[in-house]
Amino acid sequence: MTQTNTAELLDRPLQLALRLDSPLTGDVQNDRHMMVYSLFGLSKDKAESLPTYDDGKVRIEVRAPKNVGVATIWDKAVLLYAISLLREKMEQGKIPAKLGELHFTTSDLQRIVGKTAGGSAYDKIEGALERLQGTQIKTNLETGGEGESGAFSWISDYKLLYQRKKDGERAVRGLKLTLSGWVTRAALGHNLLIYHDQYFALKPVEKRLYEIARAHLARGHAFWMALEPLRKRVGSDNDLRKFKNALGPVLAADRIPGYGVRIVETAEYKETMKSRGAVLGRVLNAELPVLFWKKDQGQPENWIDAPKVEYDETV
Repeated sequence: MTQTNTAELLDRPLQLALRLDSPLTGDVQNDRHMMVYSLFGLSKDKAESLPTYDDGKVRIEVRAPKNVGVATIWDKAVLLYAISLLREKMEQGKIPAKLGELHFTTSDLQRIVGKTAGGSAYDKIEGALERLQGTQIKTNLETGGEGESGAFSWISDYKLLYQRKKDGERAVRGLKLTLSGWVTRAALGHNLLIYHDQYFALKPVEKRLYEIARAHLARGHAFWMALEPLRKRVGSDNDLRKFKNALGPVLAADRIPGYGVRIVETAEYKETMKSRGAVLGRVLNAELPVLFWKKDQGQPENWIDAPKVEYDETV
């Protein structure tokens, strides 16, 4: 063992020095279904529940105790790290004795997902873990070819390992958590997709647009979906008018890695539909197409030539 490795080992809490699953050396990955649908809050404001999602095929209910609040898209970063780490261990033939249980350092977690501003590291990580455990999800979505008829949490248990600093503050050094059965099946299944390394630098709505594009675009290079279904997929609790207005600056910033996105406005929509022989009445915002495409293949000449996505299909 080198002097550097010895120093690193001695610098860890005793509980972590015995067995450690980090660092994550490969890609950040996630189950495709967890990218298609909104399962996390987009705001840091405490919320007891998210709007129920139901498209006739998939139904998702997410709720949490009032004093805890539902897990947010910032908390999701911890889950993505854990899923990726468990997957990497499986591919290395090192599946934990207790399936879904992981031990890792917070320094490696932050190396991958970045640091969030405000508050102590201990309080932020503890809050994320509390919300991930406290959130209850009820859905007919399946992972690893299996589903659950009850409700589940993202993680079943956790422990934060810390050292007390001279000023009395707790310095978090590592953590142990156990992923729920639903999440563990996702991590070990055959439905995982790799994330772009710029994902964690994106804002909440940008993250959701990236995930939706990544999940639906496989061999094809473009698709479109109507604005109202997109609002629900993104997970916005704004009404459609506010959502459309807020989406404009996000799309103009063009920060979504690998993908372009634009709203087909009313005049263009009418012109295209009339050229195809359609007889139109009043066009509602809910019907307006939102076009997604791979930047390296260019935007389609006409949005209507791209396939429409309504459910969880890939193109």
